[in-house]
Amino acid sequence: MRLTIKTPPAAMPLDLQEAKRHCLVEDGDTEDDTLIEGFIAAAVDYLDGPTGILGRAIITQSWLLELETWPARLGLPLEPVRSVSISYLDRDGVEQVLPSDDWILDQYPSRRTVLNMQPGSRPTLQAVRYPVRITIEAGFGSPDDVPKSLIVAMQMLVADWYERRGEMMPSGSRAQLPAAVSMLISRWRVIL
Repeated sequence: MRLTIKTPPAAMPLDLQEAKRHCLVEDGDTEDDTLIEGFIAAAVDYLDGPTGILGRAIITQSWLLELETWPARLGLPLEPVRSVSISYLDRDGVEQVLPSDDWILDQYPSRRTVLNMQPGSRPTLQAVRYPVRITIEAGFGSPDDVPKSLIVAMQMLVADWYERRGEMMPSGSRAQLPAAVSMLISRWRVIL
């Protein structure tokens, strides 16, 4: 299995001005803009996509999941799923689209969306490493569509990192999320 991003998010869910206000930095003060933008990117990276702690795409994005063979049942790697299309390389190496009547998506509010193939035979695949290609569009939508609790959690992370940027963690200690951030994101984490 191989997962790669096709279309990254068009925008960040949290803009610089919102983050600066939460960090109590005045709009005219631009000295730390690059630093705060880095903290925004780090917060989004921590939460977003298939490797993020949420298991969700925050802003709409498109991913390509490539498989070695036809799955019977497959938990998709990120939520919320907006659309899915399946293509494959036929025995002659020509890319074909699998009709949508050949599969069903089972979607759950807090669990992985499951792709179930309908019973029956599947087309013969070309003998290459990843002949099955599933394109997944996922995300809440634009920045205005992101749940406010996730925006607040990102603001809190950015502010916490901004305030503690000079602190060193003692050897052997583990950095923990602020409790309020954990509470805000807990309801959005996808259960495997």
